[in-house]
Amino acid sequence: GADDNASGVAVMLELARTLGKSMEPSRSVVFAAFTAEEAGLLGARHYVKNMQRYPVDKVMGNLNIDTVGRLGDNKLLVLGSGSAREWKFIFMGASFVTGVQTEMPTQDIDSSDQVAFIEAGVPGVQFFGGVSPDYHKPSDTADKLDYNGLVKVAAIVREGVEYLAERPEPMAFNSPKPTHGGARAAPAGERTASTGLMPDFAFSGVGVSIATTGEDTPAQKAGLQKGDVITAINGDAVTNLRGYSNMLKQFAPGDTIEVAFTRDGEQQTTNLTLQAR
Repeated sequence: GADDNASGVAVMLELARTLGKSMEPSRSVVFAAFTAEEAGLLGARHYVKNMQRYPVDKVMGNLNIDTVGRLGDNKLLVLGSGSAREWKFIFMGASFVTGVQTEMPTQDIDSSDQVAFIEAGVPGVQFFGGVSPDYHKPSDTADKLDYNGLVKVAAIVREGVEYLAERPEPMAFNSPKPTHGGARAAPAGERTASTGLMPDFAFSGVGVSIATTGEDTPAQKAGLQKGDVITAINGDAVTNLRGYSNMLKQFAPGDTIEVAFTRDGEQQTTNLTLQAR
């Protein structure tokens, strides 16, 4: 799709083109595009385990540009900023210099390829422009992109690249805290089942707030709406996005689950049948 994630690849290529002409960094800057993110971060995890010229234990940080094509008037989300305490200050400074507003959600989110680096002890973030109703659909086309927004994203990422390229010492890595999303532990492996909703990544309360439900998805068919906050699945409490994702690993496409949620302060429940992710 154009937004997910030709937009991120385009920003990366433009930064490689421009920085390659002007930058003389103190340390190497690697530009890499990974495949098979949707199949379980296969490309990124392969890179982390096998790259010899730039081994992962020497990596300062990972800046992942994924789905940045529809920024509009929104703040640019910097996901995973809890992986190092310095990220907050880096992007506060980048926003001050560029005038581009950023927001750093506090929840730990298993969202994209930066997770492969965080798993290996490398601070990593994902730049994210926000959700759209065309997520994972053929309607995610280039005519819907915010090209001025892509320039803003590139400006923020450039500030991060230039800072990390000159920083003399490693950042202070923070390992994500274990998540207890419910009574049952989530099985190992990748999630294969989906509700079809897109969460509000900026939500900082308890539970998972819905940003949008795609057309003809289980979430929409079950009556879930934008602004609903999922609080439990099959009676097990959902406290945050990581817990929600881990809980869905227990299920397969075709399974029916009970979802508890709040709407306008009222607790409700609905049943939905999961689809393939």
